[in-house]
Amino acid sequence: MIDLVQTRGSFSVSGLVTGTDKDSFYEDKLTQSTKKPFRSVNFGVKIDKDGSSVYTYLNGMERKSVYYSRREDKAKGITKDTQEVAWKDRYTFDKEGYRMIGVNVGVKKIVDKKGNEVNDKKVLTEFDACEEIGTNLKDDASVFVKGNLEFSTYNDKHNVRLVPTQVSLCRPIDMEAEDYTPNAQFTQVIVFTGIEPNEDKTKFTVSAKIVNYESIEDAEFVIYDSKLATAFRKNIKPYSSIKVWGDIIVERDIEEVEEASVWGTANKMERVNSPTQRLFVITGADPQTIDTEEYSEDKIDKAIAKIAASKKAEDDYGSSNSNGGNWGKSLESNDELDDDEPW
Repeated sequence: MIDLVQTRGSFSVSGLVTGTDKDSFYEDKLTQSTKKPFRSVNFGVKIDKDGSSVYTYLNGMERKSVYYSRREDKAKGITKDTQEVAWKDRYTFDKEGYRMIGVNVGVKKIVDKKGNEVNDKKVLTEFDACEEIGTNLKDDASVFVKGNLEFSTYNDKHNVRLVPTQVSLCRPIDMEAEDYTPNAQFTQVIVFTGIEPNEDKTKFTVSAKIVNYESIEDAEFVIYDSKLATAFRKNIKPYSSIKVWGDIIVERDIEEVEEASVWGTANKMERVNSPTQRLFVITGADPQTIDTEEYSEDKIDKAIAKIAASKKAEDDYGSSNSNGGNWGKSLESNDELDDDEPW
């Protein structure tokens, strides 16, 4: 465990389901090492009529226990509490005021007592949620997904995984409608380390550190708003943390090419190169969340060294400044796309 506060992030996206016809959509197997049951789902959410998709991934295994939590209610004299429950009793535990800590799933319809068609809402473990999603989710269904951003590194490649904590059918989404706008958003606390413009200063790359429970990851974000970029450059010192938010976009690599025509003239065409690139575009930030004390270059370096030493041991064993400026758009929630009552 790292002796620094974790910098957490979340996402929300709505659109049309894609990718359920692939073999990798739902897997139910045994792990190679422990031979324990393992399930996973991997599906896309199409966010525009051009087919741009944001992909999410969830997995889970059978485990020893699950946890139920109870919220604090001072007016009623109820304290916050967590109960550990044996795996075999995960759906029979029925103590008033307690709710399983799991994934909110509503991917099939039922008719309620009033005769209305509503989502069949369940709170499931990750293991069971994968089966529920894998069995019921279909391509082109309108869906709302929210969850956590998980930053990691594998074979020197930096990755960002979108891990759902809620998957729900929502009101039909018409991407052909004139007023349709893509909804794919994120919020993330970052440890800012720098910002650099491109050659014509139309795009700015923000470099950052993400502090996880057992790792510190490098991450990059993008800013297109020059005023917001200036606010970052002038008001945030390296290794200060700040809460940012913005849009998740899928950028295609498009180039103009000329193809010689058999009949003489050159035909200019646009060619979409592969693959596409997912970008986290910062559109706003909260200057009130700037923290210059919790993190520093020295603290980060020491934590990274501690992680490296711990990993080596495992391998050896075998196994407050000015807040002025333009801080961009305000942070807004799009949870209303989940057409059932709140969880």
